[in-house]
Amino acid sequence: MVHSRTLLTLLTIGTWLLLFSSASASAQILHTAPIVITGKQVSHMTRFPIASYRLFRSNPEGKAEIIPFQIDEINDDSDYVLDQGSRITAETGNGVFDAQDELSLMGDDVGPVVEPTSWPGPKPQIVFELRIRHPSGNPMGPQMGAVYVGVYFGASPALSTKKYVVFNRAEALVHTSRYRYQFDQKNWLVARKVEVSRGVGNPPIYDPVLDSTTFYLKGDLKYFITVEANHRSIESDLEAWKTGPIRSIVRVSFHYNLMKLKLELGMYTEISFFSNAVNLPAILYNPIDGRKSLNSGSGFYYGLALRENPKEYNIETNMGAFSPSGSTASGKLLEGGKDLLGKLMGKQQQAGDSKGLYWVSMQGKERSIFFEITPSPELQKTGMAPELYREEISGDELKSRNNDKVAQMGSSPVNLGIWFDATKIGDGEQIMGFRLFFENVMAPERLAVFKTLSQWKYEVRRI
Repeated sequence: MVHSRTLLTLLTIGTWLLLFSSASASAQILHTAPIVITGKQVSHMTRFPIASYRLFRSNPEGKAEIIPFQIDEINDDSDYVLDQGSRITAETGNGVFDAQDELSLMGDDVGPVVEPTSWPGPKPQIVFELRIRHPSGNPMGPQMGAVYVGVYFGASPALSTKKYVVFNRAEALVHTSRYRYQFDQKNWLVARKVEVSRGVGNPPIYDPVLDSTTFYLKGDLKYFITVEANHRSIESDLEAWKTGPIRSIVRVSFHYNLMKLKLELGMYTEISFFSNAVNLPAILYNPIDGRKSLNSGSGFYYGLALRENPKEYNIETNMGAFSPSGSTASGKLLEGGKDLLGKLMGKQQQAGDSKGLYWVSMQGKERSIFFEITPSPELQKTGMAPELYREEISGDELKSRNNDKVAQMGSSPVNLGIWFDATKIGDGEQIMGFRLFFENVMAPERLAVFKTLSQWKYEVRRI
């Protein structure tokens, strides 16, 4: 079995395009996105046992307040050390914050740059100031904030009891104050449903937003056969997971046997759920060179059955519009080809931005969503670029289409989808990055922050 964080995480990515946050707009908040920092980026404060760390923010008077955080170990095989479910990685960590490990916290918890003068309980034996700075200005407000990292060799204050996200294995449910995402346990790579909080009520009231998700794959081999598959063609299992105060990480393994080709694919993906975002490090293991072996029209898509008609959103993207390119996909939006789709989807570019970043933003009356895809430099050289499909049809109308049927877009229950051209993908492991952020308010300034998160700098000094 070949293990990899795989591009087939697209099976779940699109689902989270509909999970919206309800963080309050405050000038004192640096930003509302999760912050994930590798030990290599803050090497001055690594090399201590994970249990000895505490995280604080300071108020303007210098009073330290403990805040939630977590440190996730990554082993020598680049896998997360997950302590629940299968023990496949549980014993592969060393309990020390090393260079490859990840420190995560929420941007909402970052405070001002004020050295603490009073502490809740004993003062740490070692204190680091971790500054988080935007070099060109933060569209949301403060350009810089800080958290204070304490290292204890003896008595230490209790950890924060605040939890941003919870994973319930028995119900296959990820739950935050903002959304509820339920896996389809017949196939853990797609969703059974997604519900989003209105942001009012105690307990919160959740409204259905997504009815189902769909995956489809087509391989049209030159001088040979055509293979089609969907999510029901793949066997999957939830292998292991870890849940902490900032994020829950789940590892899903899946297996597909291409009987006619005598090729057996075995892969896994690791998905991180945050209170208002999802991170997906992704690698695709491709057993054949699509550039040499596949005909035009070969590829795969991940599709959503949005409860609302996509026309309810203002959609902007620098992805090209989906074009069948020799496939037999049908549907009313495909009749006019790319030109009609381009008119319906708003502002378009065809080649991503200067860094090869592809994105789509969706804004409704109460929602702002930003999703980005970054192919590796190698994939960019081949010209591989995702394409966006949209069909103006409601979720109720899509229910007449069978989600168990292997079907191309236009015949499957999909009104928004992302297509990848497999003829641009070589054999072996191919790397691609995914990030997703969302808010349940019309907030262009927050979308601007999401677009520039890679520009934030992290600076550490011992105080």
